[in-house]
Amino acid sequence: TRRRRRRSASSASDKWKNKEWFDVRTPSYIDEKSLGNSPASSDKHVVGRTIKTTLMELTGDFKDMNYELLFKVTNLDGNIARTDFFGHELSRDFMRAQVRNHSSKVDGIYTYKLSDESRIRVSTFIVTPARIPSSEKKELRKLVYEKLSEEVKELNFGAFVNKLISGELRDMLLEV
Repeated sequence: TRRRRRRSASSASDKWKNKEWFDVRTPSYIDEKSLGNSPASSDKHVVGRTIKTTLMELTGDFKDMNYELLFKVTNLDGNIARTDFFGHELSRDFMRAQVRNHSSKVDGIYTYKLSDESRIRVSTFIVTPARIPSSEKKELRKLVYEKLSEEVKELNFGAFVNKLISGELRDMLLEV
């Protein structure tokens, strides 16, 4: 048994010696900021990885801690892993804390086509200060759909992501 332990311990360290470290970066439309390093034994194992981080890591602002961003590695440029924006969501803990007794949660899922022909799916999360009937929820979803349609029709994908990350879309929906 001692030999097995020694063998497995040495093979574990050998695995790490063979790995290469890749610097993962955000897309160019988000200023190519570093998301950290990722180890891999070969280039083909890096492409396709999904990296999850908080918006606070990019902005340095503590109020952005509840926003999670997803990036997918699309290609390699030497030891730099280039990514594409893959998703943006609120943390589940934050959403759960927002919905209290005597309030209503209104969810909506919408699909839009941007000016550069890319398609996006937007999920909205609205909490009302008091309970509202389903007819008002339906009307609220319709208002949100129309407001977002008007806002995103002229945007390309990079501009949409920047508005999403900066909070402009959120602030625009607060006016509804």
